[in-house]
Amino acid sequence: MTTKNSVVAVFLLLLATVVPSVAESRGNEVLDKCQTSLRFYENNGAPPGEHFDAGWCIGWINSALELNHLNAEWLDMTKVKSGLIQFCTPVDGIPVIQAVRIVVKYLKNHPEQLHENGMGLTVAALKDSFPCKASN
Repeated sequence: MTTKNSVVAVFLLLLATVVPSVAESRGNEVLDKCQTSLRFYENNGAPPGEHFDAGWCIGWINSALELNHLNAEWLDMTKVKSGLIQFCTPVDGIPVIQAVRIVVKYLKNHPEQLHENGMGLTVAALKDSFPCKASN
C-alpha cells in the first residue's frame, strides 16, 4: 500500500467514526454518554469500550460552553442588545466536568424530555443553573 493510499484509508476510517457522532443527538444519548463521562472522571477510568462516549460528552458540553462564550463576546464587541446567548456562566467560566454534572442532573430530573433535541436540553440545563440577569 502506498503512502497516498494509507492516508486515504486513515481519512476514510476517521470519517466513518465521526459521521455518526454529528448526527442529531437526543437527550437519551446525551444522558448515557455523559453518565459514562462522569464514571470515567470519578473512577479515574472506564472500560475500553466507553472511552469514546466519555470523550464525546466532554466535547459536546465544551462545544455548548464555548459557543455561548463566543456569542457573549460578539454581543459585547458589537454592542448588540440581543443574540443567541442562552446562559451566563461566571466570568472565569466553569470546569467542563461541572457542566457535565449539571446536564446529567437536569436530564435525570426531566425524563419526560429525553426524546427531545440533545443540544436544546443541554442549553436548557445550563440556562437553568446559570440564568442571565435582566439588563436595565
